[in-house]
Amino acid sequence: MNELLLHLIDTLSLPLEERAARRALRGFCEDAGFDYFAYVHLRGQESFAVSNYPREWQELYVKRNYLRIDPVVTRAKHGPPIFTWSAKEAKRAGRRDIMRFFAEAALFDIRAGLSISVPVGFKDRMVFTLANGELEVPVGRRIDPVTAAVAVTFVHSRLGRIAQDVSLAADIRLSPREAECLRWFADGMSMPDIAQTVGIGYRSVRSYLDEATRKLGAANSRQAATTAIRLGLI
Repeated sequence: MNELLLHLIDTLSLPLEERAARRALRGFCEDAGFDYFAYVHLRGQESFAVSNYPREWQELYVKRNYLRIDPVVTRAKHGPPIFTWSAKEAKRAGRRDIMRFFAEAALFDIRAGLSISVPVGFKDRMVFTLANGELEVPVGRRIDPVTAAVAVTFVHSRLGRIAQDVSLAADIRLSPREAECLRWFADGMSMPDIAQTVGIGYRSVRSYLDEATRKLGAANSRQAATTAIRLGLI
């Protein structure tokens, strides 16, 4: 595992785009004998997660507010920096809510895993988890905690930006006309041509682009268009 973590560090140290970073993490999972990865930055109400878990499980997790009772998250906050977990182990606790949590996770072939927890400041945590459908995760060669922590830091450097973009996009509301004008502008159309295509005046186009640029915190309309595309707003 240590060799795999070192390779992951080397890979994520490159200037990768989001898709390439996700591919690297999927490859790391497979090489380590797991099916899924999940990165969670625990920051109170601003906590976020990025993973390749089945979308149905991600939606159910959010709907049932499982972050509140997830035993993996709880142990990451208060337990050792590196630990294994399983549904079989959790059943010994006898808590009905946790048993339900693992029963529903098992429907998506998530039964056991390995987690690495790295403190950030006084309260925050970066948690990287590998999971699969096995009943238990065999404990192999000892994982070096320093190597593991560095790897999680590099995971954060690649996936943290994705989650920040999602959070930022949720806070920005472009009007339909602002989005339309910005989309045409992003396609290379001039403002007079946008006005003619949309059927409004040139000044109105300028006003919509200026307002969209302000909302996106951009320096100009070109930067606003680039940011809007990255955030999936147009």
